[in-house]
Amino acid sequence: MGKGRVHHDPKFSYTDSYSGREVHRLTDYLGHSNHFYFTDPCWFNDGRSFVFTSQRENSGNLFRYDLDDGKITQMTDMNTHGRPGGCLSVANQAVYFGQGRKIIELKLDSLEERVVLEYEGEMDMRGRANPTADGKYLCTNLMENIPEEGKSVSFAYSRFVEFFEKRPLSQIARIEVATGKLEVVHEDRRYLGHINTSPTQADILTFCQEGPWNRVDQRMWRLNIQTGEAWKIRDQEGQNIAVGHEYWFADGEHIGYHGRPRDGKGNHVFGLLKYDNSNHREVNFPFHSTHFHSLDENMMVGDGNRWGGTNAKPFIQLFKWDGEQYVGPKILSYHRSTFNDQHAHCHPRFTPDGKSILYSSDLTSYANMYLVDIGDFDSLPDLTEDTDGGR
Repeated sequence: MGKGRVHHDPKFSYTDSYSGREVHRLTDYLGHSNHFYFTDPCWFNDGRSFVFTSQRENSGNLFRYDLDDGKITQMTDMNTHGRPGGCLSVANQAVYFGQGRKIIELKLDSLEERVVLEYEGEMDMRGRANPTADGKYLCTNLMENIPEEGKSVSFAYSRFVEFFEKRPLSQIARIEVATGKLEVVHEDRRYLGHINTSPTQADILTFCQEGPWNRVDQRMWRLNIQTGEAWKIRDQEGQNIAVGHEYWFADGEHIGYHGRPRDGKGNHVFGLLKYDNSNHREVNFPFHSTHFHSLDENMMVGDGNRWGGTNAKPFIQLFKWDGEQYVGPKILSYHRSTFNDQHAHCHPRFTPDGKSILYSSDLTSYANMYLVDIGDFDSLPDLTEDTDGGR
């Protein structure tokens, strides 16, 4: 065990029984391995390498995966049972991650670590350290500590509704990478989260008022980290619509999201718009997935739902814009994941060249990462109501 150690997990590829596509399992270890959250940057080396999280030898650490040869390189040497995450800065050629009350810079090539900030304030550090496009700042969120009322088992989203209802003081802060200087640029008495910096606009990020989608007044917001100006993205006032899972397109100017009626009656929608609310398009989208991702409006990937549920559709699915509507879904692969905590959320995401989909699944008990080429969209089989997802 140790930083710089190289692993070679057994290579394994198989033909998906639904789509006929060749699926490549990238990891195989007696511990969970998963890529970063689908909105968090992880790619470098011209899209041929990425950073991921893996629990090996009874500890969770960050690792590098090289697609060209399958080499896995350990990047950190932490003694933790958790699953550390982070965000990559192409501008700085570094990954930024949290460890306790510290934010650490990890250089991609040398694996040298530097403490950017050791937070000494009274708030809890809640968010990932998202780098700005120019690499000058990290943006994260802080929240007042809310003690638990009695002992409880902690699991993903276990206090989600509680935080929403208690409306804690929440802050969005920018941290100067060179000096570690922290400055609060926005605060509110709401449960704030889902901070995502634009990949091209250095002063712009999106954040959300977190909570159950159908109960949140206004989910999506944009923030200028230099001026502190915040405003609504896709105004929901007076409308029977709940939206979320907002993400940046590759151009760093457009934002994608999906949603559904607050009362649960009617079809879902998929929408896109520029961060200034211009170029807005929202279309009927009668399909369900837990997450969606795309590089632009032309093709989108979804992860269906969990295996084992009623009418389960546990497939990696593709949708294509034909100029009027989204055609699909087409089956790319059968993921069969349980969605039990974040490591088993598929979080499918396009490779930077748009040719393949990376996702995680625990269909083999431990979560592993999978890569599958898209190929010809039209040759993929349709996902219909009659498709059996319970094999």
